[in-house]
Amino acid sequence: MPSQPSRRLAVPAAPVRAQQLELFGAPNEPPPSYGMAVPPWCGLAAWHHELDRQTAIMRPRTPLYHRFEATARQLTRERIRGSRDVAAIARLVTRLSAARYPTGDLHGLERVWSRADLGTLIVEATNRQTLLGLGRDTPRAKGPALDPSRLPSDRLDHLIQSHRNIDVVNALRAERERRARAATLLDPPHQE
Repeated sequence: MPSQPSRRLAVPAAPVRAQQLELFGAPNEPPPSYGMAVPPWCGLAAWHHELDRQTAIMRPRTPLYHRFEATARQLTRERIRGSRDVAAIARLVTRLSAARYPTGDLHGLERVWSRADLGTLIVEATNRQTLLGLGRDTPRAKGPALDPSRLPSDRLDHLIQSHRNIDVVNALRAERERRARAATLLDPPHQE
C-alpha cells in the first residue's frame, strides 16, 4: 500500500520586518500592512476622513496598527506644502499638536512618528496655515529687506530725508538719480 504524501498546511510568511533584523532594514520603508488595504493618497481632507474611520474601528490588533501607521505615514512635508485646503490644514495643525502629548487612545498619531518627525510636520502645517491665512500659495521670495527699486517715489524721498544709516541714504539717492535719468531718456526735454 503506497503511502500518501502528507499534506502540510502552508505556513503564512512572516512579515518583512520579522524576517530580518531591524538593523539591516531600509530606514524609510513603510511598515507592512499585513494584507490590509491602505487607500491611496487622495488629499488632506480624505486623509483626515480615513484616519477618523480607522480610529473608530481600532482594536488591539497588529494588522490594524500597521494599517493605521501606513495610512498616517502617507502624510509628508511635500503633501502639506501642496495642500490648498484651509480647513484641512487647520484641522491638521490641531491634530498634530494634540499628538505631541500621549492620550488614552489605543493607537494614535503619537505612536507613528518620532517626536522630531512630528515636530517637523507641525512646523510645516503651521507655516502652511499661516501662508494660506495671508492669501499666499508660496512663501515670499527672499531678497533684501529694503529694496530701493521697489519703493514708490514719495517713500524714497522720505527715507532719504529721515534714515539714520548714511550707506542706505546713499543707495536711496543712487536709486533716485537712476529714476531721474530713466525719465529723461524716455521723455527728453524739448530744445528750442
